[in-house]
Amino acid sequence: MPYENLEINTQTPVLSWANHPLASDETKMAQNVASLPFVFKHVALMPDVHLGKGALVGSVIATKDAIIPAAVGVDIGCFIGDTLVPLVDGKYYRIQELAEQYQEFIVYACTPTGRIVASTATAKLTRKNAPLVKVILDNEEEIICTPDHQFMLRDGNYQEAGLLQPGTSLMPFYSKVDKEGYTLISQPYSQRWQKAHWIIARSGLLGEIPKFLGQRTVIHHRNFQESDNRPENLEFMGANDHSAYHRSLVEQNQHWHSPEFEQKRIAALAKKAQTVEGHNYYAERGTKNIIKYMQQQPEHFKNAVADNGNRGKQYLITYNTSEEGRAKSKEIANRYYTCEICGAEVKTPIGLHNHRKKEHQCNHKVIAVIPLNYTEDVYCLTVPECHNFALKAGVFVHNCGMSAIKMPFNGDKLEGKLKKIRLDIEAAIPTGFNENKEIEKSVTNWQRWHDFQDLHPGVQDLENKSMKQMGSLGGGNHFIEVCLDTENQVWLMLHSGSRNIGNKLAQCHINTAKELAKMAGNNLPDPDLAYFVANTPEFQAYWNDLQWAQDYARFNRDVMMMRFKHIIEKHLAGGKVTKPLLQVNCHHNYAEKEVHFGEDVYVTRKGAVRAQTEDYGIIPGSMGAKSFIVKGKGNAHSFCSCSHGAGRLLSRNKAKNVYTLDDLIEQTKGVECRKDNDVLDEIPGAYKPIEQVMENQSDLVEVVATLKQVVCVKG
Repeated sequence: MPYENLEINTQTPVLSWANHPLASDETKMAQNVASLPFVFKHVALMPDVHLGKGALVGSVIATKDAIIPAAVGVDIGCFIGDTLVPLVDGKYYRIQELAEQYQEFIVYACTPTGRIVASTATAKLTRKNAPLVKVILDNEEEIICTPDHQFMLRDGNYQEAGLLQPGTSLMPFYSKVDKEGYTLISQPYSQRWQKAHWIIARSGLLGEIPKFLGQRTVIHHRNFQESDNRPENLEFMGANDHSAYHRSLVEQNQHWHSPEFEQKRIAALAKKAQTVEGHNYYAERGTKNIIKYMQQQPEHFKNAVADNGNRGKQYLITYNTSEEGRAKSKEIANRYYTCEICGAEVKTPIGLHNHRKKEHQCNHKVIAVIPLNYTEDVYCLTVPECHNFALKAGVFVHNCGMSAIKMPFNGDKLEGKLKKIRLDIEAAIPTGFNENKEIEKSVTNWQRWHDFQDLHPGVQDLENKSMKQMGSLGGGNHFIEVCLDTENQVWLMLHSGSRNIGNKLAQCHINTAKELAKMAGNNLPDPDLAYFVANTPEFQAYWNDLQWAQDYARFNRDVMMMRFKHIIEKHLAGGKVTKPLLQVNCHHNYAEKEVHFGEDVYVTRKGAVRAQTEDYGIIPGSMGAKSFIVKGKGNAHSFCSCSHGAGRLLSRNKAKNVYTLDDLIEQTKGVECRKDNDVLDEIPGAYKPIEQVMENQSDLVEVVATLKQVVCVKG
């Protein structure tokens, strides 16, 4: 549906996707916002628009050099255009070049436990003329980015570039090409090198890994470029079939069959065997063949080596006591090994292990962070599944609500388990005003606690409460749901925010804005539209606290989703950890710096979701209706936004007066959920029909998956 330009008497237009007339009080609220002098272009109203505080819920407001502290927000950190990003094709690309291609590509990403995987991504221009810092690493690499971009720490948490301290350990990305041309990646969790094509396979990008009867599974590079690990270039084959295929290609080349070539080949192999590298190569290959022989023909092996000890004992004693043997033992004891990370020469394999552990801890460390006195246009990646990506510089960085993950389970596995799952969720995740009785280690390890002392003085007594609430759902329209899509696949979805600490921070800054407006004599149409002007101390303090609160909200969802996922795995997989098929996270009620219509603006999405091209988003219905996983279409007139849900038809009090408990039971039929008066205000009838809401924004998003909940836990 195209938008409607509302006939409201303001200099700034109001564009609406609601497909219905606004009520008089809604019109007045839209008019108040559109009358503010710093509003840019127009105000956009999403299909779920309804009354809010100060501004309509479901409104998108772009502003120049000012911001209204009525939403929780976070800035997007970004990189200059020359920043190099390694892709799985074995090449490095400038991030600006990736943004100009307007297509998906595959990057290396890292899980919180330090396992490197492959994931699809897109790139885009995110800001013009952004302030910058230079991050200098101990490998002599320099990264130029915005001060707010988050770097992945060695423990899996994140820290903004501007807050990194000298000596801070970062999650590392090491890669190299072996002598056969294959790309190797060092896994931080194990410090072992792994072939990149198997990382691609184990990330699920090639489908299920097949088994070949009597053969080891290998991966063939179709274009014979061993460093090109794009999924379309990789093919599973049996080891014997793979060798036969290569031999068939050799047989087509008569030169390779000539006696002259064969003599040269044998001579080259003999020469290679005389080198240390060649000797080690053939020794390693021979060891593998012997082990295979021992495993496949154990009886034959036992007979073949019978009495070897007695026969070889005397030869071994003679050799060890000879001058040659003693020299060899001394040489082995004093042999040096090269550290593949820094190139240092270290005596003995044990010494090499200790060196890597002590000197590197398999990480990169920050040397310095230097503010720069110039600005540039900056870019970032969207990595929907992992939310981080590797830079050529050798570290992982974060990319830019609600959270949903698609699990590798069929809905049939849920049969007879729904109530137990709901009870387990309610036992593991506090709801309403409740908090965790004990603070788990992952919460206390969250790096942003170090910045708590820099928050507004009005919240300094809430640190302990904030820790206890980390990993709790809250109340209102917050929820945790188990859903099924149209293919009967299980999805996990939750909606939560920054809990009490976010609300308190917002109130502190809203009060400050109101006091400033009163002192300045600003005649605002609504006191809740008080604002901060850019480059003032009040603005900077507010922006800092917004970023902290949004980070808190994101990590709060991560903690809950981890517990939620463990519960589902307990019931459906016997507790075995499983890899999600897709992960989606999206913010709403927040503000960002973005580029729209060629200008830098602050975009406040009050109850709306960003829907730039290829952005994944979540649009949930009510507790008895469908929900949708969507991709953005990048509609410029909506400031690349869409709705964040169905939107209320009735206030909470009115819903309780209109509907009964019997109505709630009827409208949530087939959903395992609480059916009592405490959740009556969340009855589906209190919300707009989600199908109509989705139809009204068909020009804003495309539907990726349609979900229907079977378990719902309300806050």
